[in-house]
Amino acid sequence: MSIDVVVLARFLLTGIALLLAFLAAVTWHRRKEAPEATTFALLAASMAVYAFGYAGEIAQTTVAGAQRWLDVEYLALPWAGGLWVLAALRHNGVRVRLRAVLLFVIPVITFVGHYTNFHNLFYTAPMTLVHRGPFWVLQMERGPLSMLDNSFLLVSFLVGSWVYVSGFRHASPLYRKQAAILVLSSLLPFAGYFVFLANLSPWGLDIAPITLGLTCVLMFYGIFYCGIFDLAPVARNLIFNSIRDAVLVLDMHDRLLDFNPAACTLLPVLNKNSLGTEVSGWLAGIPDFAHALEQSEKPIELAIGRDAGSRFYEIRKWPLFSSSLTGASRQVGRAVIFAEVTAQIQLREELRLRAETDSLTGIANRRRYYQALETECLLFARNRSPFSVLMIDLDYFKEVNDQYGHQAGDTVLRCVAQRLETSLRKTDLVARYGGEEFSVLLPETSEVGAMAIAERIRIAMTKDPITMDGFTIPVSVSVGISSCSADNAADPEKLLKEADLALYRAKATGRNRVEVI
Repeated sequence: MSIDVVVLARFLLTGIALLLAFLAAVTWHRRKEAPEATTFALLAASMAVYAFGYAGEIAQTTVAGAQRWLDVEYLALPWAGGLWVLAALRHNGVRVRLRAVLLFVIPVITFVGHYTNFHNLFYTAPMTLVHRGPFWVLQMERGPLSMLDNSFLLVSFLVGSWVYVSGFRHASPLYRKQAAILVLSSLLPFAGYFVFLANLSPWGLDIAPITLGLTCVLMFYGIFYCGIFDLAPVARNLIFNSIRDAVLVLDMHDRLLDFNPAACTLLPVLNKNSLGTEVSGWLAGIPDFAHALEQSEKPIELAIGRDAGSRFYEIRKWPLFSSSLTGASRQVGRAVIFAEVTAQIQLREELRLRAETDSLTGIANRRRYYQALETECLLFARNRSPFSVLMIDLDYFKEVNDQYGHQAGDTVLRCVAQRLETSLRKTDLVARYGGEEFSVLLPETSEVGAMAIAERIRIAMTKDPITMDGFTIPVSVSVGISSCSADNAADPEKLLKEADLALYRAKATGRNRVEVI
């Protein structure tokens, strides 16, 4: 019966060692997925060595044999405390850098102390074997360094637990399950090692390797089924809560799993009671957002408000995946990000206006005018609605520049542009075509209507001279008209050429007049 218990205990510890080694290998393979993965892999590997060494120790019946396996255990045991604290700190996003070296000062001292037992500082008396139940347990008198080693391990396990508890307190609802698993798994090694040192364990055995095995199982579940390393909860949670963009986390059925403070500001209907509910329910009163969420996965822009008070948002949707043990991934939900792009939209509009506006007069430039003319030609091909083009030239503008200077000429051009805008409808487009030449696009306007508008412009120009610096500058214009009706095809170049020919005729026959081709 005694032999069976010993064999069973060795089998259990060996299994735990293999499980820890497997966890170390898998975590090392996935070390790029989380900042603490490398440290945790080293921790699991050291604990595997510790469990394997103790499996050999409890099977020995001689002091020399048990001591050899104890030496195997101490290859790994001193480093467990420092690695445990370091993994917890990195998981919670705490930067340690060079200070991490301080975590291994005591382990280096106790490691050397165990293998040298310098001046009996680690063991104060030779070791003995004591028969307890079915086991032979190695008995030793601990010196100052051994007590330092045990105290450091206990404090390290306790500090690691405190760090994980702190992470749990600050975790969002989406990460509470992962954080709770880390807290529970961090408490087990501390409890197991404390029970052993207090001589409360069965037959005086070290049960820390068993508690480490349970920790291994919990970590394994958390990593591959709760996505602890995939989500890096606490570190990413800090970013999640601090970014200015509103973020919603939805499952595959569009149920709300999480949201950040920025989302509450954008969507005041959000609260804790919204978690687990379908977004269509609480977005019913915000049709713009509801419609945006139903759109394709491509980014879309959404305007909230009107006119000058409008705010613009770019809505992006990102699929969220969960990795399995085999490396395969499956989509488990999606993140919806509402990024305010009002400043970018305003800048884009300002740049567009600059590119399409004449810098001197403030009206459209030739490029913008030609684009509008091409668009009008395309519309004409569909609805056959007539439209007209005016080509306008200032009469004797060279004399204005020669007599009054180019600054006066610029003033005249600005005044002419203002009078043109005043004389036209909101649907018409006036542009500076070049130099002292202007052009007007008249949608849904026949030749007869264009002649009436052109005549109105001509009269408005001659009615009031332009006064500047005590000088009175008379202004008149010549206007050429071309129209596109149902009887012909719309061609931008042809229309401009015809309007230009009509303008040339107006200037050749005396100026200050309107001509039609």
